[in-house]
Amino acid sequence: MRQLNFGLPISIDEKNGEVRLGKDILCESAAAKNFSGIKHLAYNEGEADDNEHCYTFYQNIWTSQDAPVFQQRQMTNGITVLMPGLMGYECRKNSGHYHGLSQGHTSTLPEVYEVLCGKAVFLMQQSHDFLDERGPLQVERLRAFFLHEGEKVVVPSFTAHCVINVGEGPMAFGNLSVPCPLHYEPIGRMHGFGMYLLKVDGQLVFVPNSRYKDLPQLEIGRPRECGKLGIQFNKPLYTAYKENPEQFEYLWNPEPYGDAIDTLYEG
Repeated sequence: MRQLNFGLPISIDEKNGEVRLGKDILCESAAAKNFSGIKHLAYNEGEADDNEHCYTFYQNIWTSQDAPVFQQRQMTNGITVLMPGLMGYECRKNSGHYHGLSQGHTSTLPEVYEVLCGKAVFLMQQSHDFLDERGPLQVERLRAFFLHEGEKVVVPSFTAHCVINVGEGPMAFGNLSVPCPLHYEPIGRMHGFGMYLLKVDGQLVFVPNSRYKDLPQLEIGRPRECGKLGIQFNKPLYTAYKENPEQFEYLWNPEPYGDAIDTLYEG
């Protein structure tokens, strides 16, 4: 068992990826997804068994004492465990989605992610017209961020996001967000994101998804810290939010924070 730096006593079994919660920790729900649930997004949907376990998501994790701090702003959190290994040549990933517009907003709501163990690549592709089905999904910006344990990213508005396990063992990541409409359909009709990440002879290789037209050049980046936005690599999101919820105002009020979020990344 390995302790996760989540801000609560939570551990992971590094053999099977199962998450164990400490005493008095609540978890609203847990759900697993096998390859059959994401094979329509795979580089080659015939290269893995339908029953192969891909990932498990645990939703709304807190103590009863801390719950009001999150619930008063309808904040939600969770832990996702992505299993190691390949789907044929493709690295294990989750399905990914866009956030839809919420009432009273002109920008879609951001989300914060943190790596709790393992090595991850976060794919982000920006599309302002992602609900337009009249042709191929148009991507304005396509980025990949390599993250290690403790590092965090904020997903900007109008940006689909997908997480990929590029390590040798289970990779766990946490999230913090306000509930909003989630759109999986734009990614589904394109059979995945603009890039697939394969491992060939031990090397990571990005391969374009040929269903997209006029893809922008893939940008490779690294995350930056920003204390004003609650993004500190040595402090878990759970702890940072509990100590100062107002630092995370951009999660429910994104319009004034677009420029600040853009400064969180370096190319």
